[in-house]
Amino acid sequence: MKKSTSAIVTTTCVGMAMGAAAYMMSGSHSVRNKTKKLKKSTGRALRQAGEFINNVSYMIK
Repeated sequence: MKKSTSAIVTTTCVGMAMGAAAYMMSGSHSVRNKTKKLKKSTGRALRQAGEFINNVSYMIK
């Protein structure tokens, strides 16, 4: 009886540790995706601003 209880506790602890590790890894991946999206949207905004400036300068000429 004592061995089965010990095995259940050990399995539960290992499962919790693996779950925590998976959660931490998924969180860092999410930060990476957010950084990529931010860079992409910033680049897009800069391109649009450049096009706007080009259009305004073309109208002034």
